[in-house]
Amino acid sequence: MNLTKYDAFFKVLETKTISQAAKGLGYSQSAVSQTIKSLEEELEATLFIRQKSGVILSKDGHAYLPYLKSVQASLANLRTKKQEMKGLNQAILRIGTFTSISRHLLPSLMKEFIEMYPNVQFELYQSEYTNIEQQLLEGSLDLGFTCTDAIKEVQYEELYYDEMFALVPQNHVLANYEVLSMEQIAKYPFIQLDEGEYSLPIKTFQNLGLHVQIKHKVYDDFTILAMIRQNLGISILYQNALSDYDDLCLIPIQENLFRHVGIAYNNYDTLSYAGKTFLDFILRKTPEILKNKDSFHIIQI
Repeated sequence: MNLTKYDAFFKVLETKTISQAAKGLGYSQSAVSQTIKSLEEELEATLFIRQKSGVILSKDGHAYLPYLKSVQASLANLRTKKQEMKGLNQAILRIGTFTSISRHLLPSLMKEFIEMYPNVQFELYQSEYTNIEQQLLEGSLDLGFTCTDAIKEVQYEELYYDEMFALVPQNHVLANYEVLSMEQIAKYPFIQLDEGEYSLPIKTFQNLGLHVQIKHKVYDDFTILAMIRQNLGISILYQNALSDYDDLCLIPIQENLFRHVGIAYNNYDTLSYAGKTFLDFILRKTPEILKNKDSFHIIQI
């Protein structure tokens, strides 16, 4: 490691002596002293007060400390970036996701990617669309699968769109209809799929000026199916998230509710090498993985 002024400063701050700092850094005392002197000359300030027992931070040192910490953190990120650019060695990818992506797409993507880059580690965070965007902005996620209509600030690439259908019990008054309007659905107790701040059905009801009777709000679509079977209400769900619903009536909606799904990121230029590599892989492989799944309408990129 090349000795930087910031490495020397923080090691002296930690050990409180030039000699111990030099020992910890693997450099001579004179080299560390000269490096500290160079930083002080650059800042035109005395950063340490020398005492018989060692050194303590000066008034100017305290004033500069938060800024020096920021520079040191940036240098650490730069070193990490340098290592990443050498390859995907022990990289960690933090991915935001939601139910249908987790069931139908992400595991297949991960499997093929890990076969090529076995040292990559994934951290998956199941969340709602707006939370995923916020986490991307904060830097706690590298990439996030989300509904593109809910995105306000981050960048994204659209992958596919899927359709929502009405779900009603077989003994319901609406069960015999071939197509249902949102106005018809709004007249009956409704179980809302909780998607956070952005909900396509609720937004559609509002745009049509309809008041819907929301009786329950549920995050899990399997639970909603069980509730419909108990005649606790009707719902609107994504076809590709459904399975084992043969005892219920799946009915198209007149207004054609389509969700557009994409892979989002905050800034491509600041993505890690692993993040960029996986993003490019997602864009290339998603059409191939979803091509035989009828409920996914693939966007050709």
